Amino acid sequence: MRVVGSLMMLFVATALVLAGGSTPRREDIPKYLQMLTKSAIAKDRALAAEMIGRRGSVSRKDVVDAIEPLKLALAKDGDAKVRAASARALGAIAADADKIVPLLIEALADKSDDVKFSTITALSQYGGRARPATKALAKIANNKDEKKMSMAARNAMKSINAKEK
Repeated sequence: MRVVGSLMMLFVATALVLAGGSTPRREDIPKYLQMLTKSAIAKDRALAAEMIGRRGSVSRKDVVDAIEPLKLALAKDGDAKVRAASARALGAIAADADKIVPLLIEALADKSDDVKFSTITALSQYGGRARPATKALAKIANNKDEKKMSMAARNAMKSINAKEK
């Protein structure tokens, strides 16, 4: 029964994404939070993180209970797609920079390029609040072997160092 429920939630969430990537409703967040923390299926957890991030980009207060599970997923999940989705969600929510930016800096050392790229993007969404990441981003930006990653890091540093208006 648990697998059937999980598959049904995945089906509903996938339908939402395919229907134009709409923002989930506030009342859907507990469902996604449960999916993120309880599902044995990595694809479900990644989708849940994405949906939480989408809602958080619209209303941070609607996803405040999901921030700790997203941080845990970024740091500990065994699946790179879940870690990458969690990084993107934390960037979209852009809450509590003092606690999340250091975690994102650590995630820059992940073995997965997808996680690194998502983390770079997340850091850029924090703007000037991610200044502590500039040293780690500069190291990536100077890596000539990884052109795409290097360019992303340079762009993130521009966002982080941009003058606030």
